[in-house]
This record gives sequence, C-alpha cells and structure tokens, in this order.
Amino acid sequence: MAARPSSARKRERPWSSAAGAGDTTTVLDASSFAMMVDTYTLLDEMRERVIKRSRDVQKLAKQSIYSSLRADNDKAGKQIEQAMSAATELLPIINDAAKHTGGMPFLRMGSYSNALEELAEGMILAHFIKHGKVASPKELNELFAINANKDKVAAVELTSEEYLGGLLDFTGELQRYSIARATDRDVEAVALCRDACDQIFGQMLNFDLRNGGLRKKFDSLKYTLKKMEATMYELSLSGSAAGLATAAHAKEGGGGGEEADGNE
Repeated sequence: MAARPSSARKRERPWSSAAGAGDTTTVLDASSFAMMVDTYTLLDEMRERVIKRSRDVQKLAKQSIYSSLRADNDKAGKQIEQAMSAATELLPIINDAAKHTGGMPFLRMGSYSNALEELAEGMILAHFIKHGKVASPKELNELFAINANKDKVAAVELTSEEYLGGLLDFTGELQRYSIARATDRDVEAVALCRDACDQIFGQMLNFDLRNGGLRKKFDSLKYTLKKMEATMYELSLSGSAAGLATAAHAKEGGGGGEEADGNE
C-alpha cells in the first residue's frame, strides 16, 4: 500500500509543543479579568447607593408638593432644599462611575433621573404658587447652583428631558391646585392655572415626541387642559347665576322701598 502524502499527516500545533501530557495551557490574561470583576463590583455598589439615596430625593420632592398644595410654602421650601442637597450629594458618585464606562453616565439614568424629574416638578409648583410664573430650566439650575455653593461642590444641572418630565407632571398638580382655588371662587387664580397649561401645551407641540414617558405625559396634558376649561366654564355659570340672584334681590329691595314711600 502506498504511503499517504506528507501533507495529509497530522499537523502539530506549535503552541502545544511545550506543554506536557495532562497540562493546561493558559490562553487568558487572568489579571485583566480580576480587574474587570473589581470594577463591576465597585459599580454595583455605587448603583445601590444611588438608588437608595434617590428614594430620599423623590420622597422629599413629593412631600414638598404636598406642602405646596396645602399652602405651607415655608415647609415646601425647606423640603426642596433638602432634596437638592441629597441630589447634589450623589453627583460625584455618578460622575466617578462614568469614568469606568467610557464617559457614559449610566448611573444618572433610572432612579436618579426620575428623582430629579420629581424634584423639578416640586420646584416648578412652589415657584408658580409664589410668583405666578413657570420657572425656566435656567432658573431651576441657578437654584441648584446656589444650594451646591454652600458646600463648595459641583452643582446638578437638569437635562432637557428631566425638566420637561417635571414640567408635564407639574400640570397635573396645577389642576389639583386650580380646583382648590375654584372652591374659594378665586376665578383669577384658576384662569392663571388654565393659561399656564395652555401655554405649556402650545410649546410642547413644537417637539416631535416619540412613544415614551414624555409622550404619555403630554397626552395627559390634553385632558388636564380640558378639565381646567370645564372648571372655568362652571365658574362662569355659577358667577352668572350669582349675579342674577344679586340683581333680583336688589330689585326686590328697591320695590319694597318705593312701596313704603308710597304708603307714607
């Protein structure tokens, strides 16, 4: 039988020639994996700290909204200050984590960003009740800067999405506030709330919002605006009825006086 061509013979792997029988060749850099495990563990610990502290920010923001709606403006202001301080406290952790993820601030997404939205909502509501105007992103970021300057640390700056999310949520609280003012027949305050929602709605029409959180909140604004329009209409009707009743009462009073004069 003819011998097989040498090219068909089993080829030896050059990298395995040094290894003896039963030995395992190391093909990975174990030290690099150890470093990645350490980084992963560190980021996980940072994430837990951010989530836990973000709950405090959100809780304080919700409490400030509750206080504002009950006309306890001083308490609302203190709660907002505490929430801003807690949010500022987390910023170095978020920025440090980004150094390990190619600059991507992944810890800002989720709990922290949601807490900032809630805080923005509380700040906008408190500002509106106090000044009768909707605070701009610049005005809110200036408040964050003032708060951070007390401890000489970097200040939080709201993103456009965080501000808009808080702004749209604010309109829901504004509707509740307008109902409270309507019960006191404060037509001017209710009209101001309606105008604020209407102007926010008009500005939001300029955005091409895709399906997501902001889109859902914007859709809710449409119904909020309709409710406010209905409240204004009901106030106008009740105002007209009250005016007719007053006129009728005055007429009856005038007739009685004339009759008395005639009897004299």
